[in-house]
Amino acid sequence: MGTETKTVESGRWKTAVAAVLGLYAVGLVLAEAVLQAGAILATALALALAVTKRLRLEKDVRAFVLASVALSVWQLLSPAVALLTGAATKWPRGARYGQALDTVAGAAVACIGTLGVPWLMLGSLVAGGWLLAAALGFFQHRVQWPWEPPKFLKLNLSRLHENFGTEENPRYAAGGFFFHRLRFAHGAIAVLGPALAVIGRSKVTRRRVLAGVMVLGLLLSIYGAFARAALGAALGVCVLALLLLLRGTARKAGLGVAVALVAVVLLTPAWRERFGKAVDNLFGSGERSLAMSVGWRLVREHPWVGVGFGNHKPAALATQAETGITDLLATDSHNLWLTAWAETGLVGLVLLATMHFLLARALVRRHRAGSIPATGALLSFVGFHVLALVHYLPFHPSVHLSFMLIWGLGLCGSEAPARHGPD
Repeated sequence: MGTETKTVESGRWKTAVAAVLGLYAVGLVLAEAVLQAGAILATALALALAVTKRLRLEKDVRAFVLASVALSVWQLLSPAVALLTGAATKWPRGARYGQALDTVAGAAVACIGTLGVPWLMLGSLVAGGWLLAAALGFFQHRVQWPWEPPKFLKLNLSRLHENFGTEENPRYAAGGFFFHRLRFAHGAIAVLGPALAVIGRSKVTRRRVLAGVMVLGLLLSIYGAFARAALGAALGVCVLALLLLLRGTARKAGLGVAVALVAVVLLTPAWRERFGKAVDNLFGSGERSLAMSVGWRLVREHPWVGVGFGNHKPAALATQAETGITDLLATDSHNLWLTAWAETGLVGLVLLATMHFLLARALVRRHRAGSIPATGALLSFVGFHVLALVHYLPFHPSVHLSFMLIWGLGLCGSEAPARHGPD
């Protein structure tokens, strides 16, 4: 094969990578189906690179990829094991079972990113898209959504029409383009990390200013969605970024803004009421407390292999007569680790912990080397695990795949290109 042919072929691969990552980035703010298409294509492209022996991974990234694949394989096999052991009575429904493939999305992005990442294009798509989403979310927060969408979109507008304020001063649950306030707010945490990293580490003033506007838009989106855990995680990630990346006057000013935001939230009647219910929700007789108690019951009954990936709901509903668990609450245990243990047993729990440990180790290494994408991914990683204490984030592919994209990009390339690429 001649040099010219190799160059053309290499260009085609890079074009394919740019197209797939661009599609994935658009899905980050537009629709869950677009996100899933981007993740599937990224996985297919990664497999093609591996089969054609074009895949060159650094040792720590390879370890993360292998752990991701191992966890996904176990998730795919666990329902069969649960059926054989009597822990389950039927196969999980297709939509939930298919979420096992989301597990390898971050690894797939890290793989295809070895051919090069179009940082400027991705940054423009994500920043522009999220600023539009934030504007739409603010409209939804202030005005009852008036548009009746076509039935085939299957959009639940009752979530947008839910009034968290008063009759005299109504405030509605913003959901952005996703029309779902929790998916909207939790997805914002994934993007918040990279925006904060650009503020703290980019040498281009224009980009730092844009990132600052984006951070405010993301925080406004979360505020308008009335998502308590997301707001707490967002403020925690912001404070961590300030302490980690800024010094002197900039740090003090940022902390002052954070304190002011907390004050605004506490002065909002609807937010005060929601925070007042949070403690009982977790530690009293609230919904999350009930869901977690059922999750622990499933763990005690099937500790080793679980009830099968995607089988949490039928297993939880089987206890309904005794526990009073509802159809909505039975979907998961409202905690990442507890749900993983209940569904995939101790085997799945160990594999999940291994995957996240290897990811964190690889990101920390690149953060220390000066990689802006790795720093952003690391901040998003922290936000994810704060949310994961009270939410099973993989249940919503739009949220899980958002984090997977950011994490995969954080692992792309070696330290030196990663340091300068996004700037």
